[in-house]
Amino acid sequence: MVSDWSPAEFTERKMSLVMHLAGFIPSAYFSITHLVNGVFWYGLVVLPCALAILVSLFFLFTKPESNHYKTADVWFLLLAIPPVLLALTQPNMHGEFFVPALILACFIHLPLQMAERLVLAVSILAIILGVHHLGVHQGIRFSIGVVASHIFAWGLARVLVKQNNELKELAFKDSLTRCYNRRALFDELLKATQQHKRSGIKASIILLDLDHFKAINDQHGHNVGDQILVWFTHFLQQNTRVNDRVFRYGGEEFLIMLHDADFDTAYQTSEKLVAKISSLLAPNQLSISFSAGIASIKESESIDDWIERADQGLYQAKQAGRKQTWPSQFERVETSSPKQPI
Repeated sequence: MVSDWSPAEFTERKMSLVMHLAGFIPSAYFSITHLVNGVFWYGLVVLPCALAILVSLFFLFTKPESNHYKTADVWFLLLAIPPVLLALTQPNMHGEFFVPALILACFIHLPLQMAERLVLAVSILAIILGVHHLGVHQGIRFSIGVVASHIFAWGLARVLVKQNNELKELAFKDSLTRCYNRRALFDELLKATQQHKRSGIKASIILLDLDHFKAINDQHGHNVGDQILVWFTHFLQQNTRVNDRVFRYGGEEFLIMLHDADFDTAYQTSEKLVAKISSLLAPNQLSISFSAGIASIKESESIDDWIERADQGLYQAKQAGRKQTWPSQFERVETSSPKQPI
């Protein structure tokens, strides 16, 4: 399944600069020359295109982590469609030369599904206007060029997005369990901390460790151990909310990221998982259990400290006999949890 990303999302900044300049230079040139020559209506139509690219470049280099420059790119392309189509209806404006570039730019900078719909409409309008104003013979040649540009740009965009999806799959998914890996975890935790600072949205994590997993590997072999890890991953994914995320933290340790969840929600979720897994049999008819530590997001705390608090709870759960959930010391102080440090 091809994700609805645009290829420009993984374009290097230098290449992005070149692409923006390729749109800015002709936009600024046509705007200035038409204003100077007295064709004010067309100069004013093209001027917003050049301004939109300047805004995009400003955000691209001052706030690249934000999506503002992408929004400006969308506005540029939407603003560029009318003058390009209008140029097809005017003598000596040679709008037919800009249609293929506009088609390619839409597929590169817009989300794929949006680009597919928009470019289809633009291509049809361009062909109709081209045939009507350029004449039959030249219009047919122009139409063939538009169709070829459309097919080429559409295919290129899908290939680029598909390859990007596959690379992200390799980079952010665990090769054995196919759940998210540690690299993806830190990206997710960073987003959660930013949302909490910006909007006060709560989040909690559950750090889980399979009990006596080394003994399972020693007695039954690593193949069985791998099967249990895959089975345990599916168990966690099937018994958590849709917007929660399961990560393989390392070895037999997993972490569940609970979005918009306070301490009580995380604690109840973990205890339900502990109780449910005790009634199930893993591969090779084995009964398994896990220990867990939980920690809710805390103001002005680093990601490492957040995980460390959950790890402290996990340690206490193991010290208390395993097969249970323990909160971090911070939660034990701030909440009414009956469990106290050992």
